[in-house]
Amino acid sequence: MAEGVTEETRGAVRQATAADGEQRLLTLARGDMGGLVRANRALADGTSELGRAWLVFWQEQVAEGMELARAVLERQGAFLRSSLERMTTQAARNAELTSGMIDGCFAPLRPSEATERTSRHTA
Repeated sequence: MAEGVTEETRGAVRQATAADGEQRLLTLARGDMGGLVRANRALADGTSELGRAWLVFWQEQVAEGMELARAVLERQGAFLRSSLERMTTQAARNAELTSGMIDGCFAPLRPSEATERTSRHTA
Protein backbone atom coordinates (compact mmCIF):
# COMPACT_ATOMS: atom_id res chain seq x y z
CA MET A 1 0.00 0.00 0.00
CA ALA A 2 2.77 2.35 0.74
CA GLU A 3 3.97 1.84 -2.75
CA GLY A 4 0.54 2.71 -4.13
CA VAL A 5 0.47 5.91 -2.09
CA THR A 6 3.95 6.86 -3.19
CA GLU A 7 3.02 6.22 -6.81
CA GLU A 8 -0.10 8.33 -6.39
CA THR A 9 1.91 11.05 -4.72
CA ARG A 10 4.51 10.93 -7.47
CA GLY A 11 1.78 11.13 -10.09
CA ALA A 12 0.18 14.10 -8.33
CA VAL A 13 3.56 15.81 -8.08
CA ARG A 14 4.20 15.13 -11.76
CA GLN A 15 0.83 16.56 -12.70
CA ALA A 16 1.38 19.61 -10.49
CA THR A 17 4.88 20.08 -11.90
CA ALA A 18 3.58 19.65 -15.45
CA ALA A 19 0.73 22.10 -14.80
CA ASP A 20 3.18 24.55 -13.20
CA GLY A 21 5.57 24.13 -16.15
CA GLU A 22 2.73 24.70 -18.59
CA GLN A 23 1.69 27.75 -16.65
CA ARG A 24 5.25 29.12 -16.70
CA LEU A 25 5.55 28.33 -20.40
CA LEU A 26 2.29 30.16 -21.14
CA THR A 27 3.47 33.13 -19.09
CA LEU A 28 6.78 33.20 -20.95
CA ALA A 29 5.02 32.78 -24.27
CA ARG A 30 2.69 35.68 -23.45
CA GLY A 31 5.66 37.80 -22.44
CA ASP A 32 7.52 36.74 -25.54
CA MET A 33 4.46 37.47 -27.68
CA GLY A 34 4.41 41.00 -26.37
CA GLY A 35 8.11 41.23 -27.10
CA LEU A 36 7.56 39.79 -30.55
CA VAL A 37 4.78 42.27 -31.21
CA ARG A 38 7.04 45.15 -30.12
CA ALA A 39 9.92 43.79 -32.19
CA ASN A 40 7.67 43.43 -35.24
CA ARG A 41 6.38 46.98 -34.80
CA ALA A 42 9.94 48.27 -34.48
CA LEU A 43 10.92 46.29 -37.57
CA ALA A 44 7.95 47.66 -39.53
CA ASP A 45 8.72 51.21 -38.37
CA GLY A 46 12.40 50.79 -39.29
CA THR A 47 11.48 49.40 -42.70
CA SER A 48 9.06 52.26 -43.29
CA GLU A 49 11.70 54.82 -42.26
CA LEU A 50 14.26 53.17 -44.50
CA GLY A 51 11.79 53.23 -47.39
CA ARG A 52 11.15 56.94 -46.84
CA ALA A 53 14.90 57.61 -46.70
CA TRP A 54 15.41 55.76 -50.00
CA LEU A 55 12.53 57.68 -51.57
CA VAL A 56 13.99 61.02 -50.51
CA PHE A 57 17.43 59.94 -51.70
CA TRP A 58 16.19 58.95 -55.16
CA GLN A 59 14.05 62.07 -55.47
CA GLU A 60 17.13 64.19 -54.76
CA GLN A 61 19.19 62.18 -57.25
CA VAL A 62 16.58 62.57 -59.99
CA ALA A 63 16.20 66.31 -59.29
CA GLU A 64 19.98 66.84 -59.44
CA GLY A 65 20.22 64.72 -62.58
CA MET A 66 17.49 66.75 -64.28
CA GLU A 67 19.18 70.01 -63.28
CA LEU A 68 22.50 68.78 -64.63
CA ALA A 69 20.87 67.58 -67.86
CA ARG A 70 19.25 71.02 -68.33
CA ALA A 71 22.60 72.75 -67.81
CA VAL A 72 24.32 70.41 -70.29
CA LEU A 73 21.58 70.90 -72.87
CA GLU A 74 21.76 74.68 -72.49
CA ARG A 75 25.51 74.61 -73.07
CA GLN A 76 25.14 72.29 -76.03
CA GLY A 77 22.46 74.58 -77.45
CA ALA A 78 24.71 77.62 -77.08
CA PHE A 79 27.60 75.75 -78.69
CA LEU A 80 25.39 74.57 -81.55
CA ARG A 81 24.00 78.07 -82.08
CA SER A 82 27.48 79.64 -82.22
CA SER A 83 28.74 76.86 -84.49
CA LEU A 84 25.84 77.37 -86.91
CA GLU A 85 26.39 81.13 -86.91
CA ARG A 86 30.08 80.63 -87.71
CA MET A 87 29.22 78.12 -90.41
CA THR A 88 26.70 80.52 -91.97
CA THR A 89 29.26 83.35 -91.94
CA GLN A 90 31.92 81.15 -93.52
CA ALA A 91 29.46 79.83 -96.11
CA ALA A 92 28.53 83.40 -97.11
CA ARG A 93 32.23 84.34 -97.35
CA ASN A 94 32.95 81.23 -99.42
CA ALA A 95 30.03 82.05 -101.74
CA GLU A 96 31.38 85.57 -102.26
CA LEU A 97 34.88 84.26 -102.97
CA THR A 98 33.55 81.62 -105.35
CA SER A 99 31.43 84.13 -107.28
CA GLY A 100 34.44 86.46 -107.45
CA MET A 101 36.63 83.63 -108.77
CA ILE A 102 34.01 82.67 -111.37
CA ASP A 103 33.62 86.28 -112.49
CA GLY A 104 37.42 86.67 -112.72
CA CYS A 105 37.82 83.42 -114.61
CA PHE A 106 35.16 84.12 -117.23
CA ALA A 107 35.86 87.87 -117.64
CA PRO A 108 38.56 87.42 -120.35
CA LEU A 109 36.20 85.19 -122.34
CA ARG A 110 33.45 87.79 -122.47
CA PRO A 111 33.65 90.17 -125.39
CA SER A 112 34.74 93.61 -124.31
CA GLU A 113 32.65 96.67 -125.03
CA ALA A 114 35.21 98.03 -127.47
CA THR A 115 35.10 94.95 -129.68
CA GLU A 116 31.33 94.97 -129.57
CA ARG A 117 31.21 98.60 -130.69
CA THR A 118 33.56 98.01 -133.57
CA SER A 119 31.67 95.05 -134.82
CA ARG A 120 28.42 96.98 -134.67
CA HIS A 121 29.84 99.95 -136.60
CA THR A 122 31.24 97.81 -139.37
CA ALA A 123 28.06 95.97 -139.83
